[in-house]
Amino acid sequence: MTQPSFRPALPSDEERLGEIAYRTGFFGDSAARYFPDPHLFADLWVRPYLRGGGGASFVLEVNGRVEGYILGAVDQGRYTRALLKVLLCRVLPKLLGGDYKQPWRTLPYFIRAALFAGPHADWKLFPAHLHLNLLPDVRGKGYSRPLLERHLERLQELGVRGVQLSTTLENVAALHVYRKYGFQVVAAKRTALWTPWLGHRAVHVALAKTLRR
Repeated sequence: MTQPSFRPALPSDEERLGEIAYRTGFFGDSAARYFPDPHLFADLWVRPYLRGGGGASFVLEVNGRVEGYILGAVDQGRYTRALLKVLLCRVLPKLLGGDYKQPWRTLPYFIRAALFAGPHADWKLFPAHLHLNLLPDVRGKGYSRPLLERHLERLQELGVRGVQLSTTLENVAALHVYRKYGFQVVAAKRTALWTPWLGHRAVHVALAKTLRR
């Protein structure tokens, strides 16, 4: 029987985590439907967590290969600074150098994301946030729970007040896990962000959990 292992995420995991993020970036399926460049996707949604914006991130390994992760930031301000650094020092030079594949094709997504932003919890009460993604072959085996447990334990060790995440009601399995660990829906909003690719509006929800009173 295959025994999974869990460990902190490292900068050396960036390439693999970027691949997983892209392969799961559209409701568990590939983000290629709305975002043509996997490298730009990884630079935006993975690199900041491993280059100064994280602090409570873990990976799942099966047979020595990373198959999933939980990426988290302990403080939104810290994450934002790391993201800005990645944008200025990596993304912008690569854009100007023509290193990304058809970046203009991502504009419809970014425009819609700006117009139809989802809700979030109060950052003062819930300063940490997380993203949890598993490749299809390792879903349904209970691996998300130990990842989430390690993440929450680390946040508590760091004295973080609370944590939040954003997802949609489409993500039924994940919602079940989060609720089991004490996350509660604190805001909900039906938006048209994903309509061109999903075929209908989705209800975005913000879930939050208090870690320290």
